[in-house]
Amino acid sequence: MTTNRDNVQIEIIIAGEPIKLTVPFSRQDSVRKCEKDLNALYSDWRAKFPRKTQSELMAMIAYQYASFFQELSERYAAITSSLQLTSESLDDLLSSKSSRRDDELK
Repeated sequence: MTTNRDNVQIEIIIAGEPIKLTVPFSRQDSVRKCEKDLNALYSDWRAKFPRKTQSELMAMIAYQYASFFQELSERYAAITSSLQLTSESLDDLLSSKSSRRDDELK
């Protein structure tokens, strides 16, 4: 029986090239969606840029995904920093209210 913690071997095809992968069982759907999205982009760009070689198209796709990843990483870092500051502010606020309440009880 396969569990969500087990790895499975699958084969995907990107731009006609088979790629063998070992992925967590729980990530199979995500891998298949990625395969589908990459192939859709490849097909779309193949039609838009008929003079580009397969290598050029794959380089363009790699850049596109790397650019998206970089942007998401920057957003994640900014949000994480903002959440950390918010958490610290809330901690300070709760601490000061607790101190005032303790003072009132004395």
